[in-house]
This record gives sequence, C-alpha cells and structure tokens, in this order.
Amino acid sequence: MTKQASNVIVKALPKKGSLENFHVYITNAVVFFASVHEPKLKYQSQDKEFGATVFVNEEVKDKLLDEVMLNKSFSEVGVTKTSKPPRKIKFPLSNQVEEGKANYDLVKGLWGFTVAKPEFSKAGNRQAVNVIDTEGNAFTENVGNGSVCTLKLFGYKNQDGQLVVTLDTMQVVEHVAYEGRSGSSDSVEDEVLGSYKVKKVEAKPAEEEQAPARKPAPQAEPEDDDLDSLPF
Repeated sequence: MTKQASNVIVKALPKKGSLENFHVYITNAVVFFASVHEPKLKYQSQDKEFGATVFVNEEVKDKLLDEVMLNKSFSEVGVTKTSKPPRKIKFPLSNQVEEGKANYDLVKGLWGFTVAKPEFSKAGNRQAVNVIDTEGNAFTENVGNGSVCTLKLFGYKNQDGQLVVTLDTMQVVEHVAYEGRSGSSDSVEDEVLGSYKVKKVEAKPAEEEQAPARKPAPQAEPEDDDLDSLPF
C-alpha cells in the first residue's frame, strides 16, 4: 500500500441555478468493492448503481465531515457498529468474524464510507464512472480490494449546508488484482473435456425481457446515506 498520506482538495464550480457545486478530490484512498466499469444492483432494489467503499485516515475523515461537511456516515474499521439491529461491526477484523469470512485487516485503523453513482440520471440518461491510470489513460481492469485510488467526486450543497456527492472519476494509483468469489470462475475443469473457458451470455436488454423481474439476491449491508436526493 502506498506510503503517501491521503488528502482532500475542494474546487468550487459555477453555480447551476441556486445550487452551489463542487469537485472534491480524495487522494490516495484505499478502496474495496469497486463497481466502476459495470453497475451493480442497489440493496433491495432493481435499480443499479456504480460505487465503492472508501477508506481514509482519521485526519481526512475529520476534514471531510467538519470542513467539507460531506453528507456521509463513516465507520471505523473493527470498531463502529451498524445502526440497525442486529448490530454488528460494520467493517470487522479477522478476529471478529468466523475463519474464512471477509475481513478488513488491510485497512485497520482507517475509516470507511461508501460513494455511488446511479446508472441513470434523473432525466433518464445513462451514466458512467471515468476510470483512469496515473497517466490519464483509460483503466479497463477490475479494481480489486486494497487498491489505492484518487477519487474525484461531484457534489452540491443541500439546504442544510451539507455536501451531497456522487462518484465522478477513479484514478488507480496502485492496483490490486481483482479476485472473484469462489465458484464464479470463467473456466471449468472437466474430467472428460479437460479445462475450458465458459462462454459468457449477455443478458437481454430490459425492454426485451418478458419474464417478471426476480427478487435480487441479498446484497451487502446497506449504508445509512440517502443518495436518492441527487439531482443528476
């Protein structure tokens, strides 16, 4: 992991109507569960969104909350519990979960929050997240847990003076290869046919789907932040 400390940079943008707009840059943050090339299902919803869980040190966390007034909830790794029962550690360490379960030992001592971007804007336009390398070129690989990234967020101030943000750009500074879940490999070991690649089948566009929508599988623990108020 990079030895460079994370930092926050805020740039004011021209107003859009009565809204104050900003770009917020968070440098050298550690990301987990980055869905930046393809959107994933939102918790208990058929809608999709891009997003990532971002980890920063306490100094950056305090600056984002006290100075930038980011409209986000932060959880300390291995300490902060979820607000809804049954309460449990939001980002547990290996000694706080059963053996083999996901843990956040890599970011012990840091504070995590999530940032997202809806698949579609309020106007119905398809959206995307820019993913680049340190040279400004497109970064097309999946971003694995523990990757160090600089994030560019777009935000506007709400009526309470808090900054509501959405993910705009992710610059990959130090890449960790993505490791898929066990059992979801694209290759098969067959006793007769040997090893071969599985051909991927593209899903039908939503307008062509005839079968009723299925209830999505349970997703990760939802966040307290309400992103529905984003105006884009």
